[in-house]
Amino acid sequence: MEFTYAEILDILSTKHNVASAKKIAFRGRLQHFQRLGFPAGANTGKGKGVAYSWRELFLIGLALDCLEIGSTPDRSVNEIVKFEDVFLSAIASVGLGTQEEDSRDFKCFLIVELSNLMSLKEEADWSQIVKLLSHQDMMQILSSDGLDAHRSPYALIDLRQFLAAILNGVFSCLEAPKKMIIGDFKAWARQQL
Repeated sequence: MEFTYAEILDILSTKHNVASAKKIAFRGRLQHFQRLGFPAGANTGKGKGVAYSWRELFLIGLALDCLEIGSTPDRSVNEIVKFEDVFLSAIASVGLGTQEEDSRDFKCFLIVELSNLMSLKEEADWSQIVKLLSHQDMMQILSSDGLDAHRSPYALIDLRQFLAAILNGVFSCLEAPKKMIIGDFKAWARQQL
């Protein structure tokens, strides 16, 4: 399945509940990512149309989620390109249900460190945290004993919620049947694994 720029804009503005009057400002956020060359391979130059895939939709969606939780566009893009493969594989795995969802080891939480102050720290302290966590991992972090392996500032993104919100945006913005959209997504996801 391919998406136009206008469809990407509609899908993601639906996901983020962007008011109609603010859609131009929202488009400016997407254009900022384009100026940063993100996502790689999706920028053909001025006046040339681009066909976006699920990959670009998910990457731009994640970048916007990072903005939503307080990261800068530059910081978000710099981090996402480092773990793009991990993220896309995780989305595919969650979407296909390749993990046992009832299992406490179902890895569906993405933990990322998006500190804007990292460049001010000593290089030895630049801990680049990006990994997938299971429910069991989350329970250890949130327990009264705590788990010091993941110190703030970090963000947790529930990939199940992320994927559901993106798909709901696709369903509401495209006229294609849901069954066709899901089939196309699953074909993409199988290629990722």
